[in-house]
Amino acid sequence: MPLRPSPTLEARMRVQSVPLKSVALPAEHGGWGFTLEPVLLGLLLAPGPATLGIFLLGLFGFLARHPLKLAYQDLRKGKRYPRTDLALRVGAFYLFLALSGLLLAALTAQGPFLLPLLLALPLAAYVAYADAKNRSRELFPELAAALFMAALAPAGALAGGLEAGVALGSFLALALRDVAALYYARTQVLRARGASPKRYPAFLALSLSAALAFLLAQGGLLPYPVFFGLLALALYGSYALLRPPVPARVIGWTQMGIGLLLVLLTAFGYTQRGLPTALLGVPSLHRLLGWALVGLAFALSLWLLFRKEVPRAARFALGLYDLNALLGLLYLALGAPLSPHPFLALLGVALAHALLRRPHPWPGVGFFLLGLLLLGHG
Repeated sequence: MPLRPSPTLEARMRVQSVPLKSVALPAEHGGWGFTLEPVLLGLLLAPGPATLGIFLLGLFGFLARHPLKLAYQDLRKGKRYPRTDLALRVGAFYLFLALSGLLLAALTAQGPFLLPLLLALPLAAYVAYADAKNRSRELFPELAAALFMAALAPAGALAGGLEAGVALGSFLALALRDVAALYYARTQVLRARGASPKRYPAFLALSLSAALAFLLAQGGLLPYPVFFGLLALALYGSYALLRPPVPARVIGWTQMGIGLLLVLLTAFGYTQRGLPTALLGVPSLHRLLGWALVGLAFALSLWLLFRKEVPRAARFALGLYDLNALLGLLYLALGAPLSPHPFLALLGVALAHALLRRPHPWPGVGFFLLGLLLLGHG
C-alpha cells in the first residue's frame, strides 16, 4: 500500500503549484512609476539613511498591496485557496520590510517627515475602499493612489532636513505630472483596445499641468526645469493623441521614462538653486558607468550576432545606455566643459534603438556601433 504524504507536505505542494510571481508582483505597470518616482526624488534631494528608509517604506508598502488584496478577496469569500497562505506570507514579509524602512526613517529623520503622509491619509483610505469594492482601476481611485504615493517625496525631503518649500515643490511637481499622465495614459490605452474615448480631457490635463507649472515657477514654488519637463510631456502627449494608438506596454514604458526625466529635472532645478543634491555625484557616476558600458556593448554585439531573436535582456540593457546618455547631458548642464562626448553617446543610443527593431544581424551591429561611439565618448 503506497504511503500517503502528510498534510503538511500536501499543503507545501499546493503552495508550490502557485507561481510566486503572480502573488509577489503586481500586474499594473503604471503603479511602479507612481511609486518609484517620489521615493527616487526624495533620495536625490536629500540622500541619507532617512530617505533610504522612506524608499523602503514606499517600495515595499506598494508591493504589499497586491498579495494582501488577493488574500482579502479569498478570505472575504470564506474560502482558503492555495494562493491564500502564500499571499499572506508574502504580504507579511513586504510589510516587515516597509515597517523596517519606517523605523529607519523615524530614527534618523531630521524633520517632521510623517506630516505629508498624515495629510494624505484620506487618499489612502479612499484607495483602500475602492480596492475593497474592486473599483481600483477607475480614474479617481488611480488619481488618489498616485497623489498619495507622491506624498512620499515631501516626506523624504523633510526627513532629510530640507525646508518646507522644497518639500512642497517636490509634491507639486509629481502631482502635476501624475494627473496629466493618468488622463493621457488612460485615453491611449482605451484607444489601443479599439475604443473611441473623448480626447479633450487628456488634452486639457496636459495643457493645464504645463500652464500651472509655469505659474508656480513664476511664484518661486517650482524650479523652471519642472515647467520645461511638463511642457515637453504636453507637446509629446498632444502629438501622440493625434497619431494612431500604440500598444499598452509601449505607453507604460514611455510614461515611466518621462516620469524619470521629470524627477531628474526637478532634482536638477533644486541643484541649480544651491541645494547639495545627489546630482552633484553625477560626473563620477557618468564616467564609471560609461567605461563599464563600453565592454558590455561589445559583448552584447557578439551575443546578438549569434541569435536571430533579440532577448528581453538586451532591451533591458539598452535602458542603461539611455540612462548613461541622460547622465551625460546632466553632466553638461551642471557646468562641465562643452564637448561632443554626450552627443556621441546620444547618437549611439539612437542607432541602437533603431537597429534593434531590424532583423538579424542589425541588432548586433547596433550594439557594436554603440560600443565604438562610447569608446570615443569614454
